[in-house]
Amino acid sequence: MVRKMIEDTLKNKTDLIASLKASNAKLKTEIQERKRAEKALQELVKTYQETSLKLRTLINAMPDIVCFKDGTGKWLEANKSMLELFDIEKVDYHGKSDAELGEISKFYQEALLNCQHSDQEAWNKRILSRSEEVIQKKDGSVKIYDVIKVPLFYEDGKRNGIVVLGRDITEQKQTEKAMTRLASIVESSNDAIIGNTLAGIIYSWNSGAEEIYGYSIYEVKGRSISMLAVPERPNEIPQILANITAGIGIDNYETVHLRKDGKHIDVALTISPIKDTQDNVIGVSTIARDISDRKQVERSLEQLRHQHQLILESAGEGICVIDIFSKISFVNPAAAKMTGYAIKELVNNDWNFIMYGGETNRNTDRISTEKNSQACPVRTTLEKGIVCQVTDEFFGRRDGSFFPVEYVSTPILEQGKITGAVVTFKDITDRLAVEQMKDEFISVVSHELRTPLASIHGALGLLKSGLLNQAPERGRRMLDIAVANTDRLVRLVNDILDLERLHSNQVTMVKQTCNVSELMMQAASEMQPIAEKTGVNLSVTPIDTKLWGCADRLIQTLTNLLSNAIKYSSTGKTVWLTASKQRISQNQVDNSHNLTSGVPGDIAVAPACRINSSYQVLIMVKDQGRGIPADKIESIFGRFQQVDASDSRQKGGTGLGLAICRSIVQQHEGQIWAESTLGKGSTFFVTLPIFD
Repeated sequence: MVRKMIEDTLKNKTDLIASLKASNAKLKTEIQERKRAEKALQELVKTYQETSLKLRTLINAMPDIVCFKDGTGKWLEANKSMLELFDIEKVDYHGKSDAELGEISKFYQEALLNCQHSDQEAWNKRILSRSEEVIQKKDGSVKIYDVIKVPLFYEDGKRNGIVVLGRDITEQKQTEKAMTRLASIVESSNDAIIGNTLAGIIYSWNSGAEEIYGYSIYEVKGRSISMLAVPERPNEIPQILANITAGIGIDNYETVHLRKDGKHIDVALTISPIKDTQDNVIGVSTIARDISDRKQVERSLEQLRHQHQLILESAGEGICVIDIFSKISFVNPAAAKMTGYAIKELVNNDWNFIMYGGETNRNTDRISTEKNSQACPVRTTLEKGIVCQVTDEFFGRRDGSFFPVEYVSTPILEQGKITGAVVTFKDITDRLAVEQMKDEFISVVSHELRTPLASIHGALGLLKSGLLNQAPERGRRMLDIAVANTDRLVRLVNDILDLERLHSNQVTMVKQTCNVSELMMQAASEMQPIAEKTGVNLSVTPIDTKLWGCADRLIQTLTNLLSNAIKYSSTGKTVWLTASKQRISQNQVDNSHNLTSGVPGDIAVAPACRINSSYQVLIMVKDQGRGIPADKIESIFGRFQQVDASDSRQKGGTGLGLAICRSIVQQHEGQIWAESTLGKGSTFFVTLPIFD
């Protein structure tokens, strides 16, 4: 039994060894097979890599854009042109969608999302699709691509991927657009644009040619261009064709052609050879323009130039044209008149000739010295091309004097280059005088307002404080002062408003027949209490005659004159109000140019009124006051003009009364003036037209 066990054990061991040997042999075989498979796989991978490299090299060499995407739209492979288009050359794009790449390349995000949308449309249609896509570049340019998208599917219909191919057609589109524009220009041109062969056979004929020559394209196509030649010039067109064949173009050649209706027309021709890509002359391009249109334009331009010349010569402002070297090339008459030079003296002279008033004054005159230290605005215009406006300059005259001006220097530009400047200036002497008068007016008005207001304010302040309760007499005087100054302010305001209404014609004067005697008596009655209060005698010598006027305004004039005479007369003196009737002679009419004031040589013969009347009344108001200085006799009729301002204020004057009188008299077509002798008194005269 033991033996049997030993034998079984040995047998099992033998079987195990045999089995192990068989397994080992099988393992060796499998290892050899695996090695062969690995080698084959390596060779396959190598072949794939080589093929993939060749494919990548091939698509990168293509100028067209190429991109492969999987079934979900993620990028698998793209060529260099595609990566450069979206500025993602340095981005690992593999496995990324258009939206994800758009987050990386923000500028092209919208374009990438549009690509994703068109991919979806191609998959939905399940067929090859073609479209044009516009891509905006960072440099501002625009690229246009002809894009083909090929959707790929598995056998079960599921998406496999998509191939995107695109060709840059930007230049093609621009060329097509240019050709379309050129064709449109040719067709819409008013000039005749004709194309013909070297033999002269017409093959193109635009609407301009139809308009000029009267033929339609169907009537001339295939015929010789010699049909347009006049019989008197039989060799002209053959010679032109010979020159074009030799490559010689003709520019602005003037000749005569025939219209369809037989009419001869003058035309200007520009004839050019048409060449192929090898620079061979294959045809003729003729542009014909009706010279009558051009001549009309030339006449219009000449007329416009003449009008501009007239405008420049008649302009009230001075106009000078200066070249880039500061030389005067043009001067209008106004500029010459203002400076006192002849035009020929200024032309070709330096601009400083006007700025400094000639070389003789340049180093000696104070104004010239000041200007030498400042930058010249005209030079600034010539150097920088900017418009300079100056409001406080002085220009020189031929006599060496200077006058205030304001001027503007404007650059003359030709094709963006500064070639000179235009200086426009005007004499502002009168305006400065008006501004000075305005300043003086404001100063006087403000003083006339502040003085009584200060007095009123002081009086009211003392009354309010209670300090005057213990001195009632002083308080009464303060109230009298306040009331008097209040009256003065009221008079001032009323006089200002009255004068302004008169000047702006806002006062409606109701004119009617008035008796001069009644006007004089009423004015005297109104002023009698004032005369009695001041101890002045008032003498009235009326005249019974009629005139056409506003009674209220004429009485206002007379009372104003009487009031002034009484104010400036001493106690016991006399003020006379008299009138006389005068016949107007031609000599008076001729000498009546001064309509506001004057001092006639003989007061009995007054200057004539301005309306057509044979008679006038001369009213005189005479006093025995202090008189008016000769240098004031003309100015007292202006606003706020007084002989002695301080004394006038004490007497309650505003300085507007005589200005109001002048306006009223002028609106009655009359005249007002004064005569005076210092220490002996003054006489004011008013003439008004009366009925014959």
